[in-house]
Amino acid sequence: MKYTGRIVGSLSLFLLHFVYIFYYYFRDKSVEPLDLYSYPVLILFGYWAGKQYDKVRFFSEKDELTGIYNRRYVMNTYEKITSLAERTNSKLFVLVVDCDNFKTINDTYGHHRGDMVLTMISEILVNTTRKSDIVARWGGDEFLIIGHYHEETGIGAVLKKLEDKLENLSNQLKIPVKVSIGSAIYPNQSRDLFELIKIADDKMYQIKSSKNTLQIKKCHLTL
Repeated sequence: MKYTGRIVGSLSLFLLHFVYIFYYYFRDKSVEPLDLYSYPVLILFGYWAGKQYDKVRFFSEKDELTGIYNRRYVMNTYEKITSLAERTNSKLFVLVVDCDNFKTINDTYGHHRGDMVLTMISEILVNTTRKSDIVARWGGDEFLIIGHYHEETGIGAVLKKLEDKLENLSNQLKIPVKVSIGSAIYPNQSRDLFELIKIADDKMYQIKSSKNTLQIKKCHLTL
């Protein structure tokens, strides 16, 4: 959480009260002791008011459970991100990351454990991507990543890195965690955020469907 509100709130009341004291000292050639003693109280009040602002600002942009960006932040900043991409003649990738068996995890291990899975997935996504990339919880067990796309490495390297890290999550939590990732490229496939998400979402469900088909085939072979 940023300290902007707290800094501005404390500093504003400090300066305002300083001007007030200076004015009365200039006019009356004296300062009331109460005016001086009230300084710390006013600064603390400014800090408290600024903290409330920081909280509101934080939760307007961040997901309360995971601490990463939320849907509102992505929608509000998408135009700024794409404008930068246009100016630099670069491309963006959009990734949709979905936890395949999240309902099963919730039903089997409880919602507290399910929340832990979501939190750890978000931590992996943040730690695996670049600082300039946007990692957000799009809703439920679905995450969104937007970042600059480089032709020389392609999207494959990013996906491989994420998949490797997420595979290790099952061993850490002692819970079978499976994820599927779909991708889309701006502006090649679309310039619209929701169309790009739809393209990435469709790819993600194709991958998930192929996993389920493969699992059914394996079950039949063992039988």
